[in-house]
Amino acid sequence: MSSRTDTKGKEASNSNGGRSQASAAPAEGGDNVDKIRELLFGEQMVGYERRFKELENRLIAEVEALRQAVEDGLTELRNQTEKQINDVEEASVPRKQLADSLTKLAEKLRG
Repeated sequence: MSSRTDTKGKEASNSNGGRSQASAAPAEGGDNVDKIRELLFGEQMVGYERRFKELENRLIAEVEALRQAVEDGLTELRNQTEKQINDVEEASVPRKQLADSLTKLAEKLRG
């Protein structure tokens, strides 16, 4: 009976001890895994970071070019609109002058 108790006691202490060792192992193993990952994929990660930076720079340049194109287009649209408004105003007869002309025409027709 004591051998069973001793065996159970050893199993209990081994299982507890195993847990504390297992919980310590991942922390150390995590460092090792990080080192292995760095060795295996470090060059690729540097390449990815470089490519992402290039992509970011290209996107920034494209957005800036689009912003400038939109601003230029809006400026051109404003200029054309103002020109057309001025052309219409110059081509149109003032209302007072038109009213006077219509009144004179009406008097000629009556009289």
